[in-house]
Amino acid sequence: MKNIFYLIALFFSLSVSSQHYMITFVNVPAENEEEFINIETEYWANSKKANIDAGNQLAWGLVRKVGGNPNNSWTHAFINVFESAEKMTSPGVGPSDNLSSSLITNGTLSSYQADFHWVVKSSIPQSGERLDGQVTVWNFARPKNIIGFINENNNLWKPFFENNDTGRISWGVGLKLNPRSNDLSTVMTWDGYPNIAEALNSLDIDLDFTPPRGSKMDEYDPDGWTAQVIVQDIMWLN
Repeated sequence: MKNIFYLIALFFSLSVSSQHYMITFVNVPAENEEEFINIETEYWANSKKANIDAGNQLAWGLVRKVGGNPNNSWTHAFINVFESAEKMTSPGVGPSDNLSSSLITNGTLSSYQADFHWVVKSSIPQSGERLDGQVTVWNFARPKNIIGFINENNNLWKPFFENNDTGRISWGVGLKLNPRSNDLSTVMTWDGYPNIAEALNSLDIDLDFTPPRGSKMDEYDPDGWTAQVIVQDIMWLN
């Protein structure tokens, strides 16, 4: 019975209109990175801008992972943002006619890793234009109480970040829709910063930090983050 009530509550929380986004992870060998980025930003970005202008999606971005081993993990990611699940799963504008077949096969420069579909449950959007070279910390978790985790982020942490100068220029919490399994994260939060140094400073442990009053995060997510990754913008369109 408890599981039934949990699923009902989760269903109604998802029925609220929210932005959706898909993250596509790829591995780009170092010797291919320059050509890969040139093709994505000079050619493929045009079709993404056409989709945005046509109202098919809200934003598109290409980011690179800061640090890590590029030989056995993802090195870059695409973020496609949509206003609904229907938009996220609908075909949009394809590549332009003047895009040569050699450029369309940019997949030869990278290896596909995975697609993940998410829904934004709460956020503090960045004010103004995105900054050159700005970064985002992606925090992944698999809380024991997903609803409690999301509600606390929305009701406690969002106001805390809005009312205190933490150096963040954006923030949000998302719920993974697909795929789900016993060994994958189910939620993520993100913290935007103007540069890598500020992102690194945010990851340092502050022994004097006090969480917002009433926080039950130790109960909702006792195991903490499953991963934290810094990504840096290469290109962003909206």
